[in-house]
Amino acid sequence: MKWLCTLLVLLLPVAALADEDALTGRPTIEIFRVAHPPRLDGRLDDAAWKTAAKITRFTQQNPREGEPATEPTEVWLAYDSRNLYVAIYAHYTDVAIMRANRVDRDQTRRDDRVAIYLDTFLDQQRAYRFSVNGYGVQGDAVMNAAGHGHDRNEDDSWDTLFETAGGPVADGWIVEMAIPFKSLRYPSRKHGEAHRWGLQILRTVEARDESDTWSPVSRDVDGFLTQMGVLYGITDLSTSRNLEVLPTMTAVQLGSLDSDTGVYSHHRAKPDFGVNVKYGITSNLTADFTANPDFSQIESDRPQIDVNQRYPLFFPEQRPFFLEGQEIFNTQINLVHTRTIVDPRVGAKITGKVNDTTLGVLVADDGAAGLVDDLPARAQGKIARFLVARLRQDLYTESFLGLILADRELVDSHSRALGVDGRFRIGQIYRFSFMAVGTDYQALDGPRYRGPAFQASFNRAGRSFNYSISHTNYSPDFYTDTGFIRRNDIQQTELNASYTFYPEATVINWGPRMQLMRNYDHQGVLEDEQYEAGFNVRFARNIGLRAQASKEMERYDGIDFPKHRYSVNGDANFSSRISFGGGWRWGDGIRYLEDPEIPFLGRSMSGDVNLTARPTARLASNLSLNFSRFRDPALHREEFDVHIYRAKTTYQFTDRLQLRNILEYNDYSGKLGLNLLGTYRINAGTVFFLGYDDRRQEAININDELYDTTRMLQTSRSFFMKIAYLFRY
Repeated sequence: MKWLCTLLVLLLPVAALADEDALTGRPTIEIFRVAHPPRLDGRLDDAAWKTAAKITRFTQQNPREGEPATEPTEVWLAYDSRNLYVAIYAHYTDVAIMRANRVDRDQTRRDDRVAIYLDTFLDQQRAYRFSVNGYGVQGDAVMNAAGHGHDRNEDDSWDTLFETAGGPVADGWIVEMAIPFKSLRYPSRKHGEAHRWGLQILRTVEARDESDTWSPVSRDVDGFLTQMGVLYGITDLSTSRNLEVLPTMTAVQLGSLDSDTGVYSHHRAKPDFGVNVKYGITSNLTADFTANPDFSQIESDRPQIDVNQRYPLFFPEQRPFFLEGQEIFNTQINLVHTRTIVDPRVGAKITGKVNDTTLGVLVADDGAAGLVDDLPARAQGKIARFLVARLRQDLYTESFLGLILADRELVDSHSRALGVDGRFRIGQIYRFSFMAVGTDYQALDGPRYRGPAFQASFNRAGRSFNYSISHTNYSPDFYTDTGFIRRNDIQQTELNASYTFYPEATVINWGPRMQLMRNYDHQGVLEDEQYEAGFNVRFARNIGLRAQASKEMERYDGIDFPKHRYSVNGDANFSSRISFGGGWRWGDGIRYLEDPEIPFLGRSMSGDVNLTARPTARLASNLSLNFSRFRDPALHREEFDVHIYRAKTTYQFTDRLQLRNILEYNDYSGKLGLNLLGTYRINAGTVFFLGYDDRRQEAININDELYDTTRMLQTSRSFFMKIAYLFRY
């Protein structure tokens, strides 16, 4: 670890300078306590707004950095002991360009919005985002400093309670917000001592591809958190602890087809009850408990083509208990992928921040671990235990050192990993990050493996010239059952570079990019090589185009396969009623076959197309197509041709009531799926779901020994109901 100590010594002066200058030149605003809270009704006639702090000056971040915003925006801020109050008046010189739709919460990405960012610890590590569109539809997220460049790295799976009210007016829209301090984590303060929080207010005008900020954001600086303004004046917040109790009741009536016998069985509906409890130990530390949790997924995974895949596909987590606070456990090497916990019975978490130390502990069991086929007798029916512990010490702006432990135990088998990681901001545009891990893996009735892994990267993210250099080294004996690792036995070095020009006219920006990559196994054999060149261009009115070409070599089954690959991608969002995008990839590809068959090089073509139509503010329909085709040029034979068609339609009857339909068809497997879901949502926690799911498949693809027809047979059908009611004290 000598190299790490040397690095820290070298960075100490940088850290001191960063802390000293972190707030220099940033805009500030003082807000005041109100005696009587405003009534949230979308009107600005309350006395509270007459004494509230007011912001009217906004600067473009995009497309023309530093110029005044094209549309006027007024924002008022005030507080009492329980809530932060925000009023927004978004004006338009031409209301015809306004984009506002009645949608479910967190679904406003294509609408004009105003977002409030709060860095409650003023540490430039993490911020809460609360956003609204022109109808007051809510969005919330947690943003952290893990991203690079000028993009905001936001996790919108985080949900909390806050109130909004408002809607369109003659020259734009007005929305009022009340953000409870119970929905935030922040450091404790003595009586009369004022809080200082990072604050940013961002308005987006989609028709102009424009984003405007209160605190100016420059492309000369890497990061969004470091360029936030400062809010001060808040004192003597309520000291009552946040207690949330969320009981749930779920009922499913299921019918399913036995593919071996062809017998279709019906299963009676059985109500299932569970409860989640959240308790604020302090204003900055929270405990979560769950018993018999409902981990059903309201929406199935996005379709992915699994034909001719060399490595496993990644499916993101969708279950609420695991989603909240997941950014604490995210690391460069993915040691925590909670979808490996298939059927938990109980779970608990403690997450938060004490002074400059972020901590997280997650424990859960998995009842599905002992139900896998071909397990030894001693493991059948047993429960796997899952533990993750995380510590992260903030050093200075967007910089930290951390430790993580991930452990899964089943009978006498285990998967353990211990890692150390860090990120260091160097000046305004450079970052260095690393992670080192050791694993101890004992399989059931199998060998024991102990292997290290290491990853490091150095990045430059400036106005025009950007590059990154990274190296990844996974031992042949590096295994984990708690994370997601596509392959081991790699020593991969990668270089990326790009240059961006900003005409800021019809063409907003454009520029070339390149990538070089080499990967060796631990025997010194070259496994992968890639030389890639690309071109990006962004036009006015939300139109983008990307193209690239690459020369590659991939080694598979002891054979070196040289390849040439090409791709084109684009997107367009120039209309409030329709948007579309997609990509097309073609060139050489490998047919991944295993012994006794011999893999070979063929012609591959794949891509995706999607179109979203909004005929009215309440109705939206998304149509998508994923396709993949492979042809053997030697035999002039098509190996496979896969198309997955998906249509998702939603209708928002009221602010609370929505009906959604998903129709999906895979012509390769002959699978057809229909999913109907009605949602009545009162807030982020209180919701009622009623759904129907129907799955069918061509009979010959179910069992070709039982059936010789392509007639569609029903493989499963279910009726689904869920009620969740959130109590907050």
